[in-house]
Parts: sequence; C-alpha cells; structure tokens
Amino acid sequence: MRSKVTASLILVIVVAIIAGVINYQGLIAKNTKLVPKLGLDLRGGVRIVLEAQDTESAKATNDAINAAVSVIDKRVNALGVSEAVAVREGANSKRIMVELPGWEDPERAKEIIGKTALLEFKTEDGKVVVSGKNLTDAKLVFSQAQDSLGEPQIAFTLDAVGKAAFATATQANIGKKISIYLDSQVLMSPTVETAITDGQGVISGGFTAEQASNDALLLKSGSLPVKLVAISEEVVGPSLGNAFVRRSALAAVIAFLLVVIWMFVMYRYLGLVSGIALIIYADILMAAYLVLHATLSLPAIGGAILSIGMAVDANCIIFERIREELGMKKTVKSAIGAGFSRAFRAVFDSNLTVLVGTAFLFYFGSGTVRGFAVTLALGVLASMFTAVFASHMLVDLLLTPGIVRNSRKFLG
Repeated sequence: MRSKVTASLILVIVVAIIAGVINYQGLIAKNTKLVPKLGLDLRGGVRIVLEAQDTESAKATNDAINAAVSVIDKRVNALGVSEAVAVREGANSKRIMVELPGWEDPERAKEIIGKTALLEFKTEDGKVVVSGKNLTDAKLVFSQAQDSLGEPQIAFTLDAVGKAAFATATQANIGKKISIYLDSQVLMSPTVETAITDGQGVISGGFTAEQASNDALLLKSGSLPVKLVAISEEVVGPSLGNAFVRRSALAAVIAFLLVVIWMFVMYRYLGLVSGIALIIYADILMAAYLVLHATLSLPAIGGAILSIGMAVDANCIIFERIREELGMKKTVKSAIGAGFSRAFRAVFDSNLTVLVGTAFLFYFGSGTVRGFAVTLALGVLASMFTAVFASHMLVDLLLTPGIVRNSRKFLG
C-alpha cells in the first residue's frame, strides 16, 4: 500500500515539475514557442464579420464559403499580422469572422480581406487566356524603364499551364492588345509586340506603392470564390485589452482563494488537501494552454475561471461520500477508500457530460465560443487527474495518526 502511494507521489511530482518548467519558460523566460497567445479582446485590434451572398455567377455554397475562409486565411497571414484568425461562424453559417490582433485600420482591412481579386487576361474579342489561378507569385516592384522610372508595378509569374497558354495567346495576338482586368476593371491594355514565353511579366495601372503591394498580396493569395459583404466591424484598443487582462487575472485569483477558503471551512483536513490539489491543477492547466498554443480571450478566460469550480466539484462529491461512509461508523481509512471508489462513477459521468457539451460548442460555435469550449474541456480533463488521482494520493500521504483517531478534525 505504501509503495503504491510512493509511486503515485512520484508521478504527481514529476507531472507538476514538468508543468512548472513549461510555465516558467512561457510566462517568465518568454520562450517564443511557449509565450501565451492573447486574443483580440485582450491584445487589441480589428474584428470584421463578413457574410457570403449569392450572385448570378457564384452561389454561397458550403464548399465556396470554406474555400473563401482558406483564401482569407492566406491573406491575413500574408499581412504579417501575428495570430490573425479567419474562421467560419458555425458549421453551416454564411458568416466568416476575421480577427487581426494589433491592427488599427478597419477600412484597409476590409479592402484587403473582402476584395474578390479576380485577375483575368483577355484578348480583344473578350476571350480569357490566363486568370489569377495560374499565378504562382506576385510581388511589388518598381519600374526600371526610363519613361516610367520608379513607378510601382506588380511582377507576376505563371505556372506551367498559364505559361503555355500565355505564350500561345501572345504569339497569336502580335500587334493586338491583351487587356488585364482585376475584378472586371481594366488595369492596362498593352499591345503585344512579341511572344512572351517565359511566363513572367509586370502589370502597371497607375498604382501607389501601397496599392500595388496590397493587390500583389491579393493575387498571390487567390481570388474569392463567392461575394463577401462586411456586416460588422469592431476596433478594440490595446489599453482596453490591458484592462481586461488585469481584471481577468484578479477575478481568477479571487475565485481561486474563495474556493480554497470555502473548501477548508467545509471539509477541514480534506479541504486543505483540496487546496493543494487545486494548485497542482492550476499548474497543469496553464502548462496545457501554453503547449497547445490555446488563444486566451475573455470567453476563454471565463472558461478557465469556471473550470476552477469544476475542479473542486469532484472533490465535493467524493468528500460528501466519505462523510456518508463515516456516518455509517466506518473507520477513517476505510471511509476514504470507499468514498473515492464509490464516488468515481458520479464524477466520471458529470465530467463526461461537460466534455460532450464542450464538443458541441467547439463544433457549432464561432472563434470566441470555441476558445471557451477548449479552456473548459482542458480544465475538466486536468481536474479528473487532480481530483480523483492526486487528491486520493495526498489524502493517504498526509493522513496522520491523530487525524485518523479524530474524524471531526479530519472532515469537520
């Protein structure tokens, strides 16, 4: 029996130390691989909600909306915004939520994110010879020609299919114009002087450097397969985000202390054990957030604070069961064994119910709701380890002969 308690103690200590090292690296040493990710509402930035709409040329189908999310994700990542998010609001929703932490210009964000960016090369008779899907690269360059020195341009490179098609089209249209359209607007209509066979070229359209850079980004990311309209936008200032962080941290500390005090008042020795287990729980939970790169937003922190209560809920069930066993005139040791054993089914069922609920929230919810579901699910899983396993080990380890003889001191 003692060897079993010793083995359990070693396991709990090892897990707690590993979690502590992870937390130190992420929170104090600021290891870039483990630094906590802050959501938009804590860091500040822009949140835009787009809605897909049907048009004559493209219907807002599930596949089209999923493809649009992929394109937007490429665009926001190409902007260089750290921890940018583009997610669909629900499995069957037509809405896409985009979050740009640290971004301050919603108008430019809408222009870049919601623009269709359909590039087409058309001959004089309106035939499309190459489109944006044939691009492999697009970037901002500055003209080296004497008549347009320093003018911002977009240099493009075509894939093998586009290269062959463009070579054939330019060969067949020497002396004629091939117009370049972006979202049905003519950018330029140069006259073909010779066949272009290397699959490379430049687009000039009277761009500013910012316009050329933005359009190059859009072209490289691909065109949107469906029309998107911005239906809401929100700007969160970083100062407001910092205030949220402070208040959330304070709320977590207060909740933690109140739970520990309440458990001690209600369960005496077992309440003290529950407090130690809760510290181990917080250590493990924070490490899990850092390792899994969970984004901490206000709803996510709300889920974490809620999970503090969930963490001791299992202890309450077990301790009440132990109290019932003591009321049946059992010894303290036998009451502990029976209490943990017989309460496990109820604890497991209640936690499983919460996990099923979080799974539905994650699948059907939007980004912030998903954050709440993830943190709550991680909290439930961590509490299963600390409440059922670590608490049992601590009760056995710290049980002194004096407490064994005095059940009132043991449980109040």
